Amino acid sequence: MSSKAQVVLDEFKRLPQGEQRAVYEAIAHTLAPADCGPLSDDELTALAAETFALLDEEESRAQSR
Repeated sequence: MSSKAQVVLDEFKRLPQGEQRAVYEAIAHTLAPADCGPLSDDELTALAAETFALLDEEESRAQSR
């Protein structure tokens, strides 16, 4: 990853989760599936791990009902 991309990622991580989700959706709508190609098993595993980490973080911040 380039240093410029790393700066963008670091700034993204500082955003509130709601804004992160909005940026994620905007990027997802910008890229066509053909632009990315198929994901490898390692990429899918890493994405799943990141997704579960975000969900765990969100769950830990949620108030009990």
